[in-house]
Amino acid sequence: MEGSRKFDVVIAGAGPAGLATALYLVKQRPSLAGRIVAIEKSAHPRFKVCAGGLIPKTMLALDELGIALDVPSVEVIRGEAATPVGDVDLSRGGDVLATVIRRDQFDAMLARAAVQAGVEIVQRDRVLEVVQDPDGVRVSTECGICEARVLVGADGSGSRVRRAVFGARKETIGRALMTDVAVDPEGTPEFIEKRYRFDFRCVRGGISGYSWSFPCLIDGTPHLNVGIYDQRSREFADQGGEQARMISELVAAFPELRLDGLKRHATRWHSFPIRWFDARDSYCRGRVILAGDAAGVDPLMGEGISCAFEHGKLAANAIGKFLGGDADALRAYDRGLHAGAVGKKLRKLAFAARHFYGPRHKLFFRIARISRRAQEIGVDWYNGARHLDEAPTPHLIARWARAVLLGDPVR
Repeated sequence: MEGSRKFDVVIAGAGPAGLATALYLVKQRPSLAGRIVAIEKSAHPRFKVCAGGLIPKTMLALDELGIALDVPSVEVIRGEAATPVGDVDLSRGGDVLATVIRRDQFDAMLARAAVQAGVEIVQRDRVLEVVQDPDGVRVSTECGICEARVLVGADGSGSRVRRAVFGARKETIGRALMTDVAVDPEGTPEFIEKRYRFDFRCVRGGISGYSWSFPCLIDGTPHLNVGIYDQRSREFADQGGEQARMISELVAAFPELRLDGLKRHATRWHSFPIRWFDARDSYCRGRVILAGDAAGVDPLMGEGISCAFEHGKLAANAIGKFLGGDADALRAYDRGLHAGAVGKKLRKLAFAARHFYGPRHKLFFRIARISRRAQEIGVDWYNGARHLDEAPTPHLIARWARAVLLGDPVR
């Protein structure tokens, strides 16, 4: 991309949030084909550090966009969580809890769909500067200049757009470490039982998060993707030893995997930041809005792919209205992320993170283990099964009460 070019919409980042925004936009307003550009600092298929679990909410979004999942995947139908007060069964009677993919392949699939829909993707380019005026946004990149009516910052937890337009607050940055371990599928419970495993016992050691083990395929070979998430890793970073503490807890969570090489750096692992949702943040300033990891993901589990699609859908609705003459539409996007169904869900997850990862975590893990029916409703709600996460809070409370106190069927 050389010189100066004009578009209706410029999207910084060609990951799930940016591409979902573009795909929803073109679906709603076909006339925008050829008028949207996504700027990607890497090139597809690019390596992406992520566990790669697609919860049912994400699968619903793919169906809505008419995109078939055509990359290698592993469906998970059973789940377990080890907690400081005992184990919890997360299974839902054979329903798919997650579909595990590799993000390089998944994102490349989305990019192909976007290009086919008429979205231009400029790869190996990077946003350098953002300047707004009343008539639009001027985006300077390494390869040229784009002028747009709207800019979407969907460029990840370390978003340059966010830093340039909204500031560089770091209090809501968590961290994850992960690695991939080749396994024999015939001797590995995650493959035999189509199971994922979470381990929250690291909360006892001061980690505000959990360890995980997901079955996955890398070039057709069975692996386990294992890692650990700490929502408030900066508290350890200030004291030193953050990385060593996280690695020690991950090794302790899955002793059978022989992860000791992580401590000696003999095993390859990756570290990456995760920005989590904070209700105090703003997601619109002038003609610039944020989406996906740049805005903030689930604080409890660090899950961001479903958030990316939800943000993308809301952003596309707002941008379409704005381009159609509704001057308040972008500000309405900001209000929607705070007060709409997505914002309400993220607020609930932030509330859960404060309590399950707080000083009285044992009490809340005990409460979570009291009722199997309550656990089933919680899993369905988190996964967005049949859009349950969009139900009003009074409806959820009534459903919980009927199931737990009266024995009504969960579904």
